[in-house]
Amino acid sequence: MKDQDALDPDRSMWDFIAVELRRQRRARGISGAALGRLIGRDRSIVSRIESGHIPMQLDHAEIIDREWGLDRLFTRLVKFAKERKGDEWRLGDLAEQEARASRVRMWEVGLVPGLLQTPAYARAGFSVGLVRDLDAAVNTRLARQAAVFDRDRPPEVSVILNWVVLEQPVGSSEIMREQLAHLLKLGDLPHVNVRVVERSAGVHAGYDGPLHLLTVDSRDIAYADAPHGAGLVTDPAEVQDFEVRYDRIGHIAAPLGPSRAMLQRAMEMYQ
Repeated sequence: MKDQDALDPDRSMWDFIAVELRRQRRARGISGAALGRLIGRDRSIVSRIESGHIPMQLDHAEIIDREWGLDRLFTRLVKFAKERKGDEWRLGDLAEQEARASRVRMWEVGLVPGLLQTPAYARAGFSVGLVRDLDAAVNTRLARQAAVFDRDRPPEVSVILNWVVLEQPVGSSEIMREQLAHLLKLGDLPHVNVRVVERSAGVHAGYDGPLHLLTVDSRDIAYADAPHGAGLVTDPAEVQDFEVRYDRIGHIAAPLGPSRAMLQRAMEMYQ
C-alpha cells in the first residue's frame, strides 16, 4: 500500500484526488470514520482511497461534493481521471494483481490463457509476434504462473475456453498434445475448473473478446485484453458488465465432465 509521501499529484490525476480528499477532510476536522459513514463505507475504505490503494468511486464523489458543498469538484476529477488513458489508476499490472487474487475467472476465444500455457506452447505463440527475446518472454510467463499456482493458498481458478482453442494448432502436434494434457492435469486440482464452449453454441457474447475477472482484497476487478486497449477496469459498474458477460458465457459452456471429454478427444486429433 502506498502512503501519502509516495503519491505524486503533479503527474497522476488519481494521486491528486487522493491528496485532495485528505486535505479537504482535514480542513473540515472530519475523521476518516465519519467520512466512511457519509459514503456508506467503513474507515478502512477511506484510508485506502487517501493512500492511493483504491480509486474513489463516482457515487462517493457525488456524495462528498453534495455534503461538503464542493460544486462537483470530486465528481469532475473522477470523470477526468477515468477519461485519461495515460493516467490509469495505479493498480499495477495484470500479473501483480493475479499474484494477489483470491479468485481468478478467465474466458479465452482463440488461445490457451497465459496462466495455463506450457513453456513450449508459450514459446510457439511468442515466436509469431514481435517478441525479440523469446527466453525472457517465456520465463516471465512462467514466473507469472508460479506466482499464482505455487502459493500456499492458491486462488480459485475458473476457466472457460472457446472450442477454437482446442482445434487451433499452436506449434507442432506434440506441443498441442502436451498443452491439452496440461489443461487436463490442471483440471484435476480441487481449486481449478476448466470448461469448454462447444462449436454448436454458435455466436455468443464471448466473441467480444477474452477477459479476466480477479477478486483482490475482496473486491472484483476486470482486465480487458484487446489490441491498443488492454487494461485493468476498476469501476464497479463497468466490472459488473464484464461479470454479466462471463456469466452468460458460463451458461452455455459444457459442464466439467463433457468439457474434460472434449479435451481428451482433442488430444487424439494431434497424434
